[in-house]
Amino acid sequence: MKWLLRLPMFSALLLAALLLGGALTAFLNLQTPAKEITGKSTPVAIESFRFMKGGGEQKQGILIINQYTNGKAIISNLQGLENSDRFRYLQFQLTPAMLADDLPLFFWRSAKTGEIFTMALEENVLDHLDLKRHRQWGGHISEYGFIFTENSSQSWSLQGLEFFPGTLEQSWLSIVSDWLEFEVWSQHSINFIYGGAANGRLPATLVVGAWVLLSLLLYSLLMHWKKHPVNARKIAAVVLLGWMLLDARWLFNLLQQLQLTHNVYAGKSLAEKYESGLDADYYRYFQHLKKQILPASPQFVYVLGKKTDYFRAKTPWWLAPHNVFNQGSYPKLAYEKKGGYILILHPISGLEFDQHSQTLRWGDARLPVIPVYLDPLGALYKIREDGGSHTPP
Repeated sequence: MKWLLRLPMFSALLLAALLLGGALTAFLNLQTPAKEITGKSTPVAIESFRFMKGGGEQKQGILIINQYTNGKAIISNLQGLENSDRFRYLQFQLTPAMLADDLPLFFWRSAKTGEIFTMALEENVLDHLDLKRHRQWGGHISEYGFIFTENSSQSWSLQGLEFFPGTLEQSWLSIVSDWLEFEVWSQHSINFIYGGAANGRLPATLVVGAWVLLSLLLYSLLMHWKKHPVNARKIAAVVLLGWMLLDARWLFNLLQQLQLTHNVYAGKSLAEKYESGLDADYYRYFQHLKKQILPASPQFVYVLGKKTDYFRAKTPWWLAPHNVFNQGSYPKLAYEKKGGYILILHPISGLEFDQHSQTLRWGDARLPVIPVYLDPLGALYKIREDGGSHTPP
């Protein structure tokens, strides 16, 4: 007991870690069914997969994916998986490191013929997936496989697939993998950072916070036992230690993002960077409008679509030197006198095109237009200034 009193803060940190670890282990143990505690894993032979789309080769238990069809490669295991309820986790080895938002795993059950389910194998250091996070996982799985997306002509090597029951060891690996999950920068991450898996059972922030608070409580008790005052600097140091642990995890994620950003954008022109970015589909769409659909001379372009504010805000940049006006959900009758084009980026309730009268209709209002270019990403109409011509420019 003397070492507890000689190093009260260190002792408090260690005891708090042991107590918290024991409590979490007991919690996980209670969640683990008795039949799974001694359950056996089931390895999956790479030879059981075949290409449904794209192509590659097999070498000594390694599946290499290096050919794509329309940017996709799909491998499938038609042997399926009997009694998939016995398995909760899937481990695999994918090289090079994915460093992508997700790698979809798809499966379908014979009990629901024709209905295919997908879930994301999100990137983490341990390559560990909790299958029970998908409500439909269970029963007899008739077929399962993976969907690879082409990324800068990169090839993937897949090996070491193995299904595991929900044992205590696998539960801990799942939690650690949640903490180390790679959070790729996206249009969502600018506002939300989870510090690991968004739907993890035990968030790292919660665990570290509990450890810091428990350590400070034990330190206070030890100092009260010694009848010594608490040291404010040591308390501040412990709080800083907790913050540094969480920040180290963030820096680790940032280092992975740096590698991904370099691989995707380094050495490319501005146009090539747009082609590689998250908005690549919209960028190509707007470039097609600008270079092949719209006249070369500047035009008035009125952009509609409340649900696509982000892309409406980018339209003036992508369609320059055209005069772009970001509007609300409905056009204005005054457009008929000014002329120009109307671009609808998302279906708008109450606004429809009448083929017979060649007008955009909303409520009792009508605007004469000519459909110029229709695409899933947006519909472009030319305003008929004379209200009568039906011939596109």
